[in-house]
Amino acid sequence: DSTLVFIMPRSLEELSRRLHGRGTEPEDVIQKRLARAQEEIERKAQYDFSVVNDDVDRCAEKVYSILRKRLEE
Repeated sequence: DSTLVFIMPRSLEELSRRLHGRGTEPEDVIQKRLARAQEEIERKAQYDFSVVNDDVDRCAEKVYSILRKRLEE
């Protein structure tokens, strides 16, 4: 039995801002990553849970909480 958790950005605009802000990838790579992210977000219903990564500590705690509850079931 598995628990599928989709971790997603607050928005594609926020993801774009983060990727551009890093300055580690060329624009064409960033655009490919954004297009793939859009495709993945459109399939989030295939997961058991989705968690917005707007704050890394809060996101990690939510994922941990989900998994802890599933183990208790």
